[in-house]
Amino acid sequence: MKNLRDSGHFRHRSPIPTFLLIMRANPPGIQVGVATELRRKGRPPKARPPRTAGFTGAAPVLEPIPRPRRGLFGRNSVPALMSLVWLVIAAGTLLWGIDYYMTPLADRPYSDLHEALKPSGIVGLGYGVVGAVLMFVGVAPYSLRKRIRFLAQLGQLKHWLTFHIFLCTLGPYLVLLHTSFKIGGLVSIGFWGMMTITLSGLFGRYVYVRIPKAINGHFLSLQAVEQEQQQLLETIALRSGLAQPDINEFERVARRRTVNVFLVALVLSLWYDLTAGSHRRKIQRLLARKGVPPKTRAGVAQLFLEEIQLQQRIALRKPFLQIFKFWHLFHIPLSIVVVLVILLHIGVAVAVGYTWIF
Repeated sequence: MKNLRDSGHFRHRSPIPTFLLIMRANPPGIQVGVATELRRKGRPPKARPPRTAGFTGAAPVLEPIPRPRRGLFGRNSVPALMSLVWLVIAAGTLLWGIDYYMTPLADRPYSDLHEALKPSGIVGLGYGVVGAVLMFVGVAPYSLRKRIRFLAQLGQLKHWLTFHIFLCTLGPYLVLLHTSFKIGGLVSIGFWGMMTITLSGLFGRYVYVRIPKAINGHFLSLQAVEQEQQQLLETIALRSGLAQPDINEFERVARRRTVNVFLVALVLSLWYDLTAGSHRRKIQRLLARKGVPPKTRAGVAQLFLEEIQLQQRIALRKPFLQIFKFWHLFHIPLSIVVVLVILLHIGVAVAVGYTWIF
């Protein structure tokens, strides 16, 4: 303080409070002298009110868990938007030509829509061209993204998969409209193969998303998944302030049992999906009963649901991994056969003079 008085800060009366002068004279961060000077002047510093504990009296003060941002269509905005676009296109095209498609084959040439919607018509042939292009665009980039290393930096694999499924289901639908629901000959082989691939792809996606993966899309080992589950439980304990017996009670809401038979695992997975809403309500009621504050409750409930999902993936991991390997052996060769059939059909159509707008 002697240095301060020699420097002239206290030689005159100043309207600036003393503690501001001290903070200005000292380097940033040295604020212990503020309390000392106030005591010397006979004005003891105000005591800070003690921090209160959380709702249990023993846990730290709980901060509200920020909810994840939700887009216009919820947390999964991109898949929901693609689904909406798919349904709008399907509904619009089907409603426009429903009268023609319901007309018996012998009477279709007398329909006003026949010249447009017949397989060689301007719109009907367009359905086939656009559908084939969508399928090729959906298959080729996704296959390259999985197999070429430097493309791994171009977005997460799950987004590529969503785009792949969108195009490879919309394309076959447009091809179906191209046939005007009249299927026969060589076309029938390609068509039914294409429908089989579409259903197979939807099944493969259902299995794929339920196998634990890293950000790059590679499957995680059982040890890595269990470690992730333990970290999640520690986060739940820190965020909620719940004791371990209480956390164990929440885990028993949806205890998963390990199975090795795929059909049993598939039935259990479908059952888990159907009961997910009831689990959320049970967890919300338990959190309210345990005294978790409302501001924290939604975030903690989401963490518990993620932990339950991890339980499910650990329990079903082995049979789902096995069936996914066999699925690859079926899906990829059949896709190649269908692509060859479609290319043959296009080549024959062009050779006999069926061209579109070019």
